[in-house]
Amino acid sequence: MGRLSYLTCLILASVPLRSATPSQDARVRQIAQQAVAARDEGRTNDALALYRRGVALQPDWAEGWWNLGTLQYDRNAFAPARDAFSHLLKLQPSAAPGWALRGLCEFELKEYGPSLDDMQRALRLGLDTAPPLLSKVTRYHTAALLTSTAEFQAALKLFAQLAGQGADDRDTVIGTGLAGLRMPLFPSEAPPAQEEFVYRVGHAIRTGALRHEAEAQKEFEALIAANPRAPELHNLLGQLLLTSDPDAALEQWKQELAISPNNNPARLQIAFEYWKRRDANGGLPYARESVALEPESFVAHNALGRLLVVAGDLVGGIAELEKAKKLAPDSPDTRIELASAYAKVGRNQDAARERAEFLRLKGQ
Repeated sequence: MGRLSYLTCLILASVPLRSATPSQDARVRQIAQQAVAARDEGRTNDALALYRRGVALQPDWAEGWWNLGTLQYDRNAFAPARDAFSHLLKLQPSAAPGWALRGLCEFELKEYGPSLDDMQRALRLGLDTAPPLLSKVTRYHTAALLTSTAEFQAALKLFAQLAGQGADDRDTVIGTGLAGLRMPLFPSEAPPAQEEFVYRVGHAIRTGALRHEAEAQKEFEALIAANPRAPELHNLLGQLLLTSDPDAALEQWKQELAISPNNNPARLQIAFEYWKRRDANGGLPYARESVALEPESFVAHNALGRLLVVAGDLVGGIAELEKAKKLAPDSPDTRIELASAYAKVGRNQDAARERAEFLRLKGQ
């Protein structure tokens, strides 16, 4: 999924901004009218010159900064476009499209850290009132950045949303496959010899995200038959089967570990499935192995803590859950599990505190 087109930039130029009307300065009103006419007639140089004059005369003219940024973005002038959107965001910090466009500029400038922060902020603020293509492009680039930094689950969540938005271009499907296969690459970096395989994996994930589970299962089974030693395929199929057939999901994750003994996501899936079944004996070996493999993983400590509580080792379980909380204080699931464990040992004030934190983190 590439950049926004010129036509899209023209559409974006009409996105309403809060208090976008210029002040009563007659010069700025006249400049605004002339700039719109020049933009609509395709006289981009004239429009840019007019918008520059307008924001120089009236630095708090949000609409002027917005149009200046979109026109420069369309011309691949990403640094001045980024700066224009920065001026806009100082005036209107809740303008989600502004954060999205600045993030896209930063992406093109290879300023990947700021780009990810800005686009994630845009998605949190909401892009529902923006043109649909802006929402798609922002999600795609955010998912690609998350994949490149090994935040695979977060990337897959966005790729699933893109599937729901109808995105089926090759780059998006390859990006989905890279995230599913836990390959920290941009779609353009997919190894040529593996590109078709990655695409097929992405297509199967997309099919599952669209709730066509039976079709997705057939796609994964065909992939496994053709690539019996390929890592992550059994893990992905297990995730697909979890709701409809947990026993089959467990078997898939165990097959994954036979192929990839250090696959901690599959190991954690097994641990949490046994926790759901209150089977501490079944889950504890996997949870302990997970902590040994990734001692800084809050999810691993969370799983081990939950299973120890089920086993009746409340002291050990609380210790592990407290480690999980320290590693990820913003995890609501850890807080509610800690609250339950504290209540079991009579630490009622601690339990009340953790319940309150759980509700706060859940936004209730």
